[in-house]
Amino acid sequence: MSIWCVTNLKPGTAKTTSAVWLAHALHETGRKVLLVGADPGGARLKLAPELSDGMGSAERWNARAPMPFEVISLATRDLHRTLPRLAADYDDAVIDSPPIEDHQGIAVSALRVADVAIIPVAPTTFEIDRMAPVLTVVDEVNTLRAKPLPTCVLLNRCVTNAASTGEAAAVLAAQGHTVLATRVPRLELYAQSHGAPVVAAGTAYAQAAVEIRALLGQASA
Repeated sequence: MSIWCVTNLKPGTAKTTSAVWLAHALHETGRKVLLVGADPGGARLKLAPELSDGMGSAERWNARAPMPFEVISLATRDLHRTLPRLAADYDDAVIDSPPIEDHQGIAVSALRVADVAIIPVAPTTFEIDRMAPVLTVVDEVNTLRAKPLPTCVLLNRCVTNAASTGEAAAVLAAQGHTVLATRVPRLELYAQSHGAPVVAAGTAYAQAAVEIRALLGQASA
């Protein structure tokens, strides 16, 4: 059983989108998947929060478009103690972690129990600059773990053929990050997928799932 934690410093980084699509990608290869909603708030629209009403949460997504695997809510600082027991009968658990700056206690608990941390990042200077605080938290978490937590960057919201994507990957790699070769393009398919059924086969998220499993030393299904 492996536990994947999708994390980032702030909301609005495609964290929930990535967690849900990766969970579907694993499920579609025959893996028994548990999706864990650990964000007590979910994303809110800044200008019209009443229109989103927690739309950014995995649980709300599942309520609108039931997923073909189990989805549970576990927004707790004891997640690192509770999840191993709950996920024992699954092949993979994917945690939709809350933004670190909003709920650091829960986010740290998620990182403590994870086998890998996946950090979705857009290829912009702003988002790259926010990587330092994320890794500071990871370094602190590593003092509580038996072994260091592997991390990887998933570049998303990438504009096709834009130089910014390659430049961002190079900068992040130079800073010592493991950057997945997969690039998730900026598409309505992903941006408008909240609350809709998901088919990951043939998409960038299916490719990313294969890469992450290889990072963990797992053979492809």
